[in-house]
Amino acid sequence: MATGVVAALLSVMVLAFVEGLRLFYPARETWLRLRRTRGRRSVWVMRRRYESAAKGTTPRRLATLLLGLIIIWVAVASLLDKRWNEVVLDVLPSVVVWVALLRTPSALRAIAERMKDFERWLGEDPDAEPGEGDGGPAAVTL
Repeated sequence: MATGVVAALLSVMVLAFVEGLRLFYPARETWLRLRRTRGRRSVWVMRRRYESAAKGTTPRRLATLLLGLIIIWVAVASLLDKRWNEVVLDVLPSVVVWVALLRTPSALRAIAERMKDFERWLGEDPDAEPGEGDGGPAAVTL
């Protein structure tokens, strides 16, 4: 019973983390600090990686695998001498993680769109690749 409670709490924390990233990351100040310390080009590359990860199929495949495991667990519950409410409590954390996996691509897309909006806010074209002399730690000469 205690491990089920811990699993439920951790699964809710995973979903809250994904939704928190979707809603709040990066803040404008964080984005500006990243550009100032890492350079325009590396923040642009980071945004492009978020966009490509949002188009990827890995979270969807993992969610499909997890859904299959949930279905198998529910199907064999009668063989395990469990009541239906015990099965639901056992499956609940997995369902929450399944939802978090399904929400991950949209969260990454929202983060990339927020970064594009910040670039537009500075008057830059988000689709244009930054040039070589766009600052960052590598541009500092001694």
